[in-house]
Amino acid sequence: MKISILANHELDSWFLRQRWIAWIISLVLILLVINTLKWLDQETLQPLLVLVAILGVSNIICFVFIRKNIFRRYLKESQIIIDLVILTFMLHYSGGIENSLFFLYLFHVILSGILLSKKKCYAIVAISFVLLTSLALSELYGIIPHYTLKIFPHSQVHHIESAPDETHANDAAAGEESHETEHNLNHASHHPVYVWSIILLALIIMSLAAYFITNIMEWLRYEEKIANEGQQRLAHVLTATAAGFLILDKDLLPFQYNELITQWFSTKKDEKKSSHPNALAEWIEITGKMAQQTFAAGITHSDEFERIADSGEKQFFQVTIAPLTEPDGTTYQVVELIQDITGKKKIEAEMIHAAKMVTLGTMAAGIAHEIGNPLASLSARLHLLDNNKNLEFLKDSIGLLQNEISRMERIVRGVSQLGRPSKSNWGICDINEIIRETIEILKYHKAAKYCKIITELQAGLPMALGVSDQIKQVFLNLSLNAVEAMENRGELEIITALKQGYLQIDFTDNGCGIPPVDREKIFQPFYSTKKEGGGLGLFIVNHIIQAHSGHIRVTGNAQSGTKFNIQLPLHGAGRISNKEKNKNGSQNISHR
Repeated sequence: MKISILANHELDSWFLRQRWIAWIISLVLILLVINTLKWLDQETLQPLLVLVAILGVSNIICFVFIRKNIFRRYLKESQIIIDLVILTFMLHYSGGIENSLFFLYLFHVILSGILLSKKKCYAIVAISFVLLTSLALSELYGIIPHYTLKIFPHSQVHHIESAPDETHANDAAAGEESHETEHNLNHASHHPVYVWSIILLALIIMSLAAYFITNIMEWLRYEEKIANEGQQRLAHVLTATAAGFLILDKDLLPFQYNELITQWFSTKKDEKKSSHPNALAEWIEITGKMAQQTFAAGITHSDEFERIADSGEKQFFQVTIAPLTEPDGTTYQVVELIQDITGKKKIEAEMIHAAKMVTLGTMAAGIAHEIGNPLASLSARLHLLDNNKNLEFLKDSIGLLQNEISRMERIVRGVSQLGRPSKSNWGICDINEIIRETIEILKYHKAAKYCKIITELQAGLPMALGVSDQIKQVFLNLSLNAVEAMENRGELEIITALKQGYLQIDFTDNGCGIPPVDREKIFQPFYSTKKEGGGLGLFIVNHIIQAHSGHIRVTGNAQSGTKFNIQLPLHGAGRISNKEKNKNGSQNISHR
């Protein structure tokens, strides 16, 4: 995000605009005061117009220097000094210090405090003071003529009365009467007390203005420096984490975004000519609903999104949208923090599929045994049918054959679900049904044949949102670990319940348990307490649960077994009240 008092080009444009505004106002005032209001004599028109022309030429030169980027280092200082010199001459031809517009010296001091350093601002104060003092003292001591500004109050100079004959002589010179009156005016600029008072007052006001404006600007520049440093740190962090950020206003138009956003969503030069790139507009449309929710609720939202890149490949992004608020809590913008997790998703899919295949290989012997039993039964029955043509025996045999074939179909169906790569399609998941399917698969594992599996599944349990195959993989991994830890004997208890707004699933066994020192490490990759373990099973379990915005904990001790507690968030449509939950009750099922 751009954090700056004013960027250099904005400062130059603003400075040039002020100069042209001053030029227009000066020209209008000169024509109005001299030709319309008659507050100045006509003889001052020509020099004042020359000064306005010089100011206009100075503006043009300044514009050329800015456009061609030459003499930029001292451009502002030189233009302010030129303006002060022109102002001094304009004041000379328009009443000197009797003209109240001498306060424009103060305007240049304020302008220099904004645009220049503290030292240069005080230099402008000194130059302004020298110019104003030179003008005032030169008129006071008659070094230069004083031009009368008629709007300023003047008194007449009183002379000793002349003789009657002299009076008649003066009456004869009626043509020179107005000229004599003009020279007999009492000008304030010719009174030392007034002149020195104005000079000292101007010095005090300009010095105070310079002091306050430079201190304010120093504080603002310090705050700008701190903000820029924070912005740079944030930019480095985002670059290091390969994260893009996008700031949207209330109309969901991009206010600011970094280079990664440009790389991901803008690849065509002609797209940048529009209000925002087409690819970026499509992305904003994808995440727009969540951004609107953030504007409405004022809270942070996070989710995963996917899009098809220009190359035709599917991209996955983790998006967190947070509000930017006013002091009163009103959200005026939102910021999207975007991370490309395409590679992570691919690795996850590969790891999950690999874990499934490892589990499938572990179960292969037990499954072969389970399928071998019905095959042996089928073979024996078919052999008997070949020798026995009794109709009643044939009917009994058909029923037996159908049952054995159905049994093999269930086994094959469960195994095929386990070995098939997941499409990672999110949907509504029935946790109780997934547990039942898991138990059907688990029953064919040779280690589970001698274990007692007890389930306590709460009836009417709300639905969860997730990938059914991945959740089944979690349940199967935990169940297999439990039956292996019990060494072909013991009890595995699986309980589901709704607690504190979460779906809670507990897997409890009475096997060998996990020592406390190992509990902190079991979710790390390639860490295993088994002699032949690969160390990826529980790591993948933890990763899948986190991807579903859930939590998993392990408790127990080395003597009394282990308990894995899983918490999964509810799907929005599946929430039920505590009253309904108590009404539905629980369902207890025991498997052996």
